[in-house]
Amino acid sequence: MNKDISTIVFDLDGTLINSAPDLCYALNTTLKEINIPEVPLKEVMGYLGDGAIELIKRGISKTNSIENFNTEDLRIRFLEIYNECLLDKTTFYPHVIDSIKTLKKNNFSIAICTNKPEKMAKTIINGLGANKLFDAITGGDTYKYRKPDPRHLINTILKTGNSVNKAIMIGDSKNDIDCAKKANIKNIVVNFGYSKIPVKKLQADHILHDYLDLIDKIKEIKKTQS
Repeated sequence: MNKDISTIVFDLDGTLINSAPDLCYALNTTLKEINIPEVPLKEVMGYLGDGAIELIKRGISKTNSIENFNTEDLRIRFLEIYNECLLDKTTFYPHVIDSIKTLKKNNFSIAICTNKPEKMAKTIINGLGANKLFDAITGGDTYKYRKPDPRHLINTILKTGNSVNKAIMIGDSKNDIDCAKKANIKNIVVNFGYSKIPVKKLQADHILHDYLDLIDKIKEIKKTQS
């Protein structure tokens, strides 16, 4: 099946896992400590994808000025809190594991390219019992650059030992799709993640509504490349 495509790269938050409840708890606990009002879960979901500092800034700026706070200190505190709760409510989206196992059986390399810190990403994957399914996991601190910088995605693919032009990127946000486009890599956007804008406007090559359809989407891409 993977004659022309050899690597499938996934974003993590909002793509493979629903981590918003734990991220929301960590954010609101951080904000509470500096007397900033809580942010509802649905709103927090629209803040995700650009790293901890941007998440914190968005939470603060809703009711206060960012300039009044040391965002680096808050980032450290947020990560301390999140590190304690990152597996409390986080789960894979439906059918993710079965889909990846099918890809592995068909000799695809599977990777994760996330802006979450690498150690945290690996802790989550390990905690969910899926570490053996992934050939490479890179985070926002793995290199000196991160998504939407295409080098983050390119080097993630290279870590699998495969060619960059034989990969597909699957994500949920503008960062993911823009990154793939800049790297000239075929891409799929999921419509159940944390995108701040309607996924149709991201102009990805394909939209995925359910992981049950992932194999068919990959086959469609393969047809266009043959």
